[in-house]
Amino acid sequence: MSMKSERQKFHPLAMMVYFIRDLKAWIFLFVLLFVDLDGDSLYPIIAMSAIVIFISVKSGIKYLTHTYALTSDHIILYKGIFNKRETEITYERIQTVKQRQWFFFKPFDITEVLIETASSSPGEAEASLTAVNQNIMQTIERYRSKSADTPAKDTESPDNTFKLSLKDVVLFGLTDLTAILIVFTAFTFVLEWLPDRLFSNLVSLVGNIQGVLIVGVVFLGIVIVAGLSLLKSFLLFYDYRAQRDHDTLTISYGLFERKTQKIPLSKIQGIKVNKQILRNLFKRSSVELVIMGGQESEGESLTIKKVYLFPLISNEQVYTRLNQFIPDRKVVEPKVKKVSTDKVWYFWRWKLLTGVPLIAIAFYFNMLVGIAALLLFLTVLLLSWKKSQVQGYTVQDNRLLCLQQFEGFTTVQFFILQKNVQALSYSTSLGLIRKNIGHIDLTFKENEHPMSYGMRYISETVTKDIHHTFWNAS
Repeated sequence: MSMKSERQKFHPLAMMVYFIRDLKAWIFLFVLLFVDLDGDSLYPIIAMSAIVIFISVKSGIKYLTHTYALTSDHIILYKGIFNKRETEITYERIQTVKQRQWFFFKPFDITEVLIETASSSPGEAEASLTAVNQNIMQTIERYRSKSADTPAKDTESPDNTFKLSLKDVVLFGLTDLTAILIVFTAFTFVLEWLPDRLFSNLVSLVGNIQGVLIVGVVFLGIVIVAGLSLLKSFLLFYDYRAQRDHDTLTISYGLFERKTQKIPLSKIQGIKVNKQILRNLFKRSSVELVIMGGQESEGESLTIKKVYLFPLISNEQVYTRLNQFIPDRKVVEPKVKKVSTDKVWYFWRWKLLTGVPLIAIAFYFNMLVGIAALLLFLTVLLLSWKKSQVQGYTVQDNRLLCLQQFEGFTTVQFFILQKNVQALSYSTSLGLIRKNIGHIDLTFKENEHPMSYGMRYISETVTKDIHHTFWNAS
């Protein structure tokens, strides 16, 4: 028999959360109205005011009509005025419980609790307790564990606690290749749209010091990239902590919007150890988890799309710390068997077939475009060569397979247990089958979607070895 609980309203700060989220949905219209502002017309101001009033009223109605109740058996959420909706979630169905704490929640010890189940829609939590006391999280965990008291924690031990240092937060930001690519693309777009007359004026202004101007622009671009990367890194990874309590990992991070995620070890499908080219110069790796249950995106602005266990960690500590946090995998540093170092041609052939004619056409129309295309093509060939030299595998003692790949500018070691693989497939083509060469793919579950990971242009001998030592191992 369940312990009953009265229906409760969320904290009044929930209205601010509703307002911010609805405002984000209207932001594009706000920008259009703001651009249309001029001194003679009041219509844009009236329209923006009407939108703000509408969102405010809607937020107030949500606060009054959205309530919840906790019992010892389930969580109940109530919504609606005329079309009332009641959602009941039993604790057995819950896969993941997360916390999100906005900066204006902190003085009041308020948090948002997100509940994910197997039936959650991709990218969304099934239930959200928008603004509740932080003690609610412990209450839910206690009911989930079917215990009257919260289990004693061993999180004070340094073996199962990880904190990201300020130095590594800075290093993560300065070596973020994604941010560099985004800023470079935006900078190129701006240059394309700036009028030629502006450049002519700048050249005439500086006279014979065009080189200084170019160096200054490049330096400014570097400063912008570094500044934005550092800002993003601090917002995301401020006070980043990961800890293991028995069979559950707890990860918390964020400056203005504090997020906490609890991950049962049983939900971890695989582990990725990422050795990015720049970070590897500083002897640092990143560890990413592949999990079931997914990452909700509702209401998020700056968020981590990947589930990091260690955003940055010393190469010397990565495998030792992995065993402390995920002891059931027994990960050791892999002795990778390279499988495609002599097959560079297969990684290059289609790129050469399509790239060489395109470069010739580019040179025919414009020398500068041709040079740019050639440099890009050589970069693609170099990355493909690197992929052929890095690709490999090893099978560890406890039926743990490690596949090593080169993705972008990162060497990735992917670890997965045999029980987490849904299918192992082998494919080839008419041109490859005569040389006993093909591709192998593992299918597994990430979030709520089937995903695959594999190796390309490997010999039939390698495929048989993986099938025997990993897939059919007793």
